[in-house]
Amino acid sequence: MPIELPSFYERGSSMTFEPPTRQRGYLPQVNEKLGQWISWDVVQIGGNPHLPIFLCTPRCGVERLEEYAGQGQSKKAAKEKAAEAIALSGHCVCRHIPCLHRY
Repeated sequence: MPIELPSFYERGSSMTFEPPTRQRGYLPQVNEKLGQWISWDVVQIGGNPHLPIFLCTPRCGVERLEEYAGQGQSKKAAKEKAAEAIALSGHCVCRHIPCLHRY
């Protein structure tokens, strides 16, 4: 039976994130800490073939988190912007999710 999560917006923060570096930004940290609960919808929204613009909208379970969407000139850059918004949102928690890690 799937675990039902509370809305992302109803959560308080109990996770901390390291300041981003060139080697490790917010994206790998968010993926590591939220694991199977986070996914990323990425679409090209404009630009030219040689200089596209992508929009990444995160999902927590089935909930689309439109206000945490990020844009970038690559899919990875758009995901990193969205992950930064998630990490700094104050809504990343472990207590509602069966965690394997303690932060």
